[in-house]
Amino acid sequence: MNTLSIGWTQADAHRSLTRFRRLLAVNLALQSLVALLCILAPSWGAWITGIEPSLARPLLPVWGGLVLLVSALQVLAWLDPVRQRFQVAIALAGRVLMALIYLCLGWQFWRFAVFDAGFALALGLLFHRALIAEIQTRP
Repeated sequence: MNTLSIGWTQADAHRSLTRFRRLLAVNLALQSLVALLCILAPSWGAWITGIEPSLARPLLPVWGGLVLLVSALQVLAWLDPVRQRFQVAIALAGRVLMALIYLCLGWQFWRFAVFDAGFALALGLLFHRALIAEIQTRP
């Protein structure tokens, strides 16, 4: 490989990682915002899901706290996705699993299922491209 093609592949890898990191940042920000709203205003979370507010009040703040914890654990994967690729893979599998759980819980949770499944698919594709591009930069 000559210097020009190595430089091009490194630039391509950098662009791919930047796209993945941007989408992950959007996902974590939206996820954290919804979680904070469920902690601070459980009636809003009950309205979004269509659950009876009296049933949702004790559960939604706990769910919001867990989602915040999971989001915080993914910050390292956002900072360096290539070195933290195992953590990224676990997070992607977790998103798919949560989408299936939301679907099993009933139609009220379809918004959460679509959110997690959509981001799992998009992040998975971008991460795959980023890893392939990163591998191609190594002689």
